[in-house]
Amino acid sequence: MPESDRAKLQQLFTGDLPGMREHLKMTPYRALSIAVPAERREGSILLLLFQRNGEWYFPLIQRHDYEGVHANQISFPGGKIENEDNSKYQTALRETKEEIGVEPHKIEWIGELSEIYIPPSNFLVSAFVGCCKEEPFFVKEEKEVKEIIEVRVSDLLKPEIVKETQVTVQGGLKLKTPYLELNNQVVWGATAAILAEFKALVLAQNELFR
Repeated sequence: MPESDRAKLQQLFTGDLPGMREHLKMTPYRALSIAVPAERREGSILLLLFQRNGEWYFPLIQRHDYEGVHANQISFPGGKIENEDNSKYQTALRETKEEIGVEPHKIEWIGELSEIYIPPSNFLVSAFVGCCKEEPFFVKEEKEVKEIIEVRVSDLLKPEIVKETQVTVQGGLKLKTPYLELNNQVVWGATAAILAEFKALVLAQNELFR
């Protein structure tokens, strides 16, 4: 990746992050959430940018259908912090390698988005942005990843992808929520909130993505 492109990407993170203001656009029900508890689990995700034929993309993954609060949902590569991880960013890199097969040495640090708390699973998630030095070759971890979804950044920036639906959450509760329609998939919850913050940064200074 050219040094000029890296500098432009990192420039996105030089000011204050919009954080909760953007999170609430995709998860308005969070306004009623309790404070982050002291006894919580912690994890990290990676929003991994890469170029193909001059266009910017990032991967999302679809989880398998299993007994859990995030079954079959669309998310970023990521997971819980383990004892062997030296930093939260290292957690994101390790999980990215495990889930979609991209080696850490092929990823350059770009910046960090706001933390987000996920009440159903009691996770406080750190969100990082990295960039592949070259177009990646993805290999999904069959046990954890049902599908890898490659999304154009240009599609994320389209206003018409923001829609509304009803989802059924843990306990059978039906929740009316905004979502992002990306690659014909429903992206909602924390993943949509993280993408909303990234989108706001890009729209404020999007020379690289035009």
